[in-house]
Amino acid sequence: MGFQHLLDFNGYDHMLFLWMSFLAFRYTNYKRAFLNVSLFTLAHSLTLAISVFKWVPITSDWIERLIALSIAISAVIPLILKIQNTTNNLFAGVLIFIFGLIHGMGFSGLLLSLLGHSENIVAPLLFFNLGLELGQLLFVSALLSIQTVLHKYLPEKQNFYRMVSSIIGLSAGIYLFLTRI
Repeated sequence: MGFQHLLDFNGYDHMLFLWMSFLAFRYTNYKRAFLNVSLFTLAHSLTLAISVFKWVPITSDWIERLIALSIAISAVIPLILKIQNTTNNLFAGVLIFIFGLIHGMGFSGLLLSLLGHSENIVAPLLFFNLGLELGQLLFVSALLSIQTVLHKYLPEKQNFYRMVSSIIGLSAGIYLFLTRI
């Protein structure tokens, strides 16, 4: 279910976030990229579990707005810092972990509605997260492929690609934030 959610277009905000977060990565940085994907999933899993087990009350309206802001912030970073290579940046890892915490809370409503009144939520929670991790790895792999080809064959267009992509992500993040108010 996590795999399916990410790779169908119902998870467009999740894909948009991943695109913005991995905009500066290529396959030469795949280890760091996949580590960041796993950091995101770990954080995501923590808050998803907290939400599903109802250990902390969560207001989905605020979470949806924060998810939109995470997209906008992830898009702005390349514009502000004029990123050449953020792949070794501890800041990027910490930020993706924090945003993973927020995104995990966003999935809790979906997962709870699908679980219904089931008492056994550990296995579905585990498999949801494993499916989500696999989907994220596939999506990021495709993204790294595109960005590697762009870097290799059109290096002069790389900054243009990042700028246009950032503007798209920023615009979408702002739009999502405003529509979720």
